[in-house]
Amino acid sequence: MSHITYNREWQEAQNGLVDLLESEKPSTNQKPEKDKVAFFQLIASMYIKYIQILRKLETCYDQIVHPQKRIVLRNVLDGVLGRLLELKQEMVDLECLEYHFFDDILSDLKLTPNDVEMPIPKYFVLEQEKTLRSRQELMARVLERIGQSDPAKLSSESGMTVEEAVRLIRVHERARQGRLRAKFMREIRQRELKSRMRAAREAPQISEHEAAVRIQKVHSDWTETEHFWA
Repeated sequence: MSHITYNREWQEAQNGLVDLLESEKPSTNQKPEKDKVAFFQLIASMYIKYIQILRKLETCYDQIVHPQKRIVLRNVLDGVLGRLLELKQEMVDLECLEYHFFDDILSDLKLTPNDVEMPIPKYFVLEQEKTLRSRQELMARVLERIGQSDPAKLSSESGMTVEEAVRLIRVHERARQGRLRAKFMREIRQRELKSRMRAAREAPQISEHEAAVRIQKVHSDWTETEHFWA
């Protein structure tokens, strides 16, 4: 494919991105959406459109060699990926699910599930090649240490499918994040307690005699004022 083709595809993606950004701008007369289903449909449709834009931009970035164009494309790609993560988090918070069904939306847009499959950008794999290789080597060493070099065989012997393993990892990851949040809140409470104790220690201390003198002075002033206005 020629540069003209990728430039045209980039222009189409840019036009779609501009339309999406315009639709996301809040209107002055727009009322908040209270219907949960309608709100999810709105977010899901935006999510699908952003995925389509991402696929086009990723293809253009992989094929275009012009340095300045690649810099611009990379910035746009990172922005689209960030917005996709935000929309995904909103859908997870709304449905309390990590997998969503877009059958109705795909039917309306005349798309197939393959059209909205989230691609892994090639530049991400290339830039993280060293990290990915180190992870694979670490996994190989772990498997070798436990006497198992074939992950598929290990899964079959343990009686755990890939889906179950992923679910187990997610549960442990959420538990780890919960422990971190609890530790963070405990540290905040400890700092607040130390601050209150420090303030109490730094408060001025007076003797009982001085306190009694101050009380008598205030009482006498109040008595004289009362007699004056009587």
